[in-house]
Amino acid sequence: MSAAIRVLLIEDSPDDVTLMQRQLKREGLEIEYRVETTEEGLRRAIEDFRPQVMLSDFTIPGFSGAEALRLAATIAPSVPFIFVSGTIGEEVAVQCLQSGATDYVLKGNLRRLGSAVRRALREAAERVVARTADETRHRLAQILEATTDLVATKDAKRRLTFLNEAGCRLIGITREEAIGRQAEDLYTSAARRLVREIAVPAADKDGAWEGESALLTQDGVEIPVSQVIVAHRGADGATQFYSTIARDIRERKAHEAQIVHMANTDALTGLPNRLLLGDRVAQAIVHSRRSRRPLAMLSIDLDRFKLVNEGFGHAVGDEVLREIGALLRATVRDGDTVARLGADEFVVLLADLAHAGDTYSVARKLLDAMSRPRRVAGKELRVTASIGAALFPDDGDGFELLLRNAGAAVHRVKAQGGGSFQYYASGMTEEALERIALERGLQVALEQNALTLHFQPLYDLRTRRPTGVETLLRWFGKDGKAVSPARFIPVAEETGLIRPIGEWVLARACRTVLEWKTRGGSPPRVGVNVSPRQLRDGTFPGIVKRVLDETGFPASRLELEITESALMESGDAAVRTMAELKALEVTIAIDDFGTGYSSLSYLSRMPIDRLKVDLAFVHRMTKERQDAAIVQAVVSLGHALGLQVVAEGVETEEQLALLAKMDCDEVQGYLLARPASGEQVRSLFDEESTT
Repeated sequence: MSAAIRVLLIEDSPDDVTLMQRQLKREGLEIEYRVETTEEGLRRAIEDFRPQVMLSDFTIPGFSGAEALRLAATIAPSVPFIFVSGTIGEEVAVQCLQSGATDYVLKGNLRRLGSAVRRALREAAERVVARTADETRHRLAQILEATTDLVATKDAKRRLTFLNEAGCRLIGITREEAIGRQAEDLYTSAARRLVREIAVPAADKDGAWEGESALLTQDGVEIPVSQVIVAHRGADGATQFYSTIARDIRERKAHEAQIVHMANTDALTGLPNRLLLGDRVAQAIVHSRRSRRPLAMLSIDLDRFKLVNEGFGHAVGDEVLREIGALLRATVRDGDTVARLGADEFVVLLADLAHAGDTYSVARKLLDAMSRPRRVAGKELRVTASIGAALFPDDGDGFELLLRNAGAAVHRVKAQGGGSFQYYASGMTEEALERIALERGLQVALEQNALTLHFQPLYDLRTRRPTGVETLLRWFGKDGKAVSPARFIPVAEETGLIRPIGEWVLARACRTVLEWKTRGGSPPRVGVNVSPRQLRDGTFPGIVKRVLDETGFPASRLELEITESALMESGDAAVRTMAELKALEVTIAIDDFGTGYSSLSYLSRMPIDRLKVDLAFVHRMTKERQDAAIVQAVVSLGHALGLQVVAEGVETEEQLALLAKMDCDEVQGYLLARPASGEQVRSLFDEESTT
């Protein structure tokens, strides 16, 4: 059952109200009605009752129908207003209709009332629909004009029928100039074919197409856009018109191009990186197979470049790398590729060579160009390089293999002193792979806490009591076999792993030895070796301080052992670092003394506490008079400088007796104690504290 129609009756005659109510019911209209006869009542009824139609007498005592119409037109203009009167004349009725009345019905002819009400309600509903549609169109028009995207409509023949303001601005055209033009005129030639041959057929078939195209401005500028084309079909299924939305993606395209550039180039030099180099090599290999002309990959490592970074700073080092990259690019052909793969590692791809032997002449030119001195940041520098070459197809059939074999050749050049060139030769790969495996294994051992410490005691030569220990790093592989420090320490030094490893050793040694209390209530002195890289690292003193703070180990019981060669190699950087370390109140020992070339004046500037005589002299001193004289000289020199002297590698009683005669202070070696685990060495100090 349909809901009752709400009818507001503006009528002062109860009889007429009854007649109208009966007539509407007789005509099948279910109504709910309310009667008002005053302006105030009309206002209240419109607000509270919300009538769907108003039926009004024209003549009401104190309140005329004309007044009621004016009020209704003001506060409820969408509600139909029908006069039902017996006194209204035709002229007045026309005036009322012109003033907004929907219809009029004479009281003497109420048979029209039902149809008049139905028609009025129908027309009111149609007006609501039309008004809603107009409002929707207006809102859509506002939205279309407010959006920054191009919005357009085209007829079935793809002539423009609408172009919003944003589209006009984007193309640089007025709306008047756009309307009626073929939409394809707004595209570039390539995009025109795309739209005509792919986009429009797809929209006709599937209803819509989405993709990227390019518009052409009136000034001839190409604008990449992401676009949607929609085909609007009629009842017969045929396309009646098209609509499109296009968004300017120039900024996105520029950002994507920047990302691609960043992903494929080295940030420092702007040269291709490993990813782009791999793509270039793949293309060059395809061409080489087709043309039967060889290609070569040159791996270039700068010699001792870390000294530039550590001696002059990374800013100067970066400038050198940029200059080297530009130099390599200028030296080879335009069709060749120069890439940077790592810190000081460059690669040159020589494609489409006439003869494999041309590789040597190119490498020679590169070596000569790089060896010339250059001024960087006001400093004159000479940087040499090592170059290894691998040829396709003889030395590898893919990027990774060629790169690996060229790298193996570089390592061989470096092992021979650097500054030269060598072709790859079979047998190098095994050596290179072994080194790579060693590097990876050391990294994993550090991450998985698979490294361990052993300690070798030092003894007071006069009392034969232990005075401290030297910390020794040990690495046992998965097979349980020890890896020689002579193998893995140089790798750690070259790769930079020595920094985290050195910090780990320092912290673990302090925590371990802190638990060994002697009779004085303090832990024994613990010596920890310092690598050349750590010595040159300006952050090392801060690391030592942090470890001491975190572990609570007494600074005076920590001895940092620095080799004489590392001391001389690091120069002024070592002097600064040692001064900062000494300010922490740690002690410093010079290890392997006698093997370097330090001068007395240089030693006198160093805040040193002990000299450790290299074990080679100790081993030979009982057989070679010269070595005995050297050991005696070191002991005397140390005492003259106010330093204690420690002899390393003591293995016989004869050596021990001779050192005692020389007045050496401390000794260490297999005769007295071999390196052992912390638990084993601790027992020596436990025994010492109880005696």
